[in-house]
Amino acid sequence: MRSNKQFWQLFGIGPFGIVVTILIWFIVYYIESILEVPKMIIHPTFRTALMAIFMIDALYLLIGGNYYLAKGGHGKEIVKQGPFQFIRHPIYSVWIFSFTGILAMIFYSWGLIISVIPITIIWSWLVQREETDMLNKFGDKYRVYMEQTGQFLPSWRAMRDNLKEN
Repeated sequence: MRSNKQFWQLFGIGPFGIVVTILIWFIVYYIESILEVPKMIIHPTFRTALMAIFMIDALYLLIGGNYYLAKGGHGKEIVKQGPFQFIRHPIYSVWIFSFTGILAMIFYSWGLIISVIPITIIWSWLVQREETDMLNKFGDKYRVYMEQTGQFLPSWRAMRDNLKEN
């Protein structure tokens, strides 16, 4: 059986963040239904395109994030390949943006789109422990990595620099 520290190193704040995110989705959708907020009116083609974008994004970040995280040994080194070259927490980003967007499109919900704001704030607060641990472990190397990447969204600077290199 894994110790609490091993569980923390393997999954970080992910399980707790996921539970909080799902709870927020339910609360927002429940409040939206009580207040009888009008459903989103969106052209089916545009809705389908957005669903495809959210799903492709989720697949890339989940598969790429897990692949490179496992390859890097879960905290044994700073992972900078795949989605990690632009985003420090791509798997958490999926829960914040991709899954929220997919649900918003499924339920035609303005509230779910707006729920991205409190969800992002909560994940930013939760992820501070992980980032502090990484700073303590890797020091200036992680600090530089933080400056070059976005927490949950790609850093425009990193994308621009990557294009210049290639």
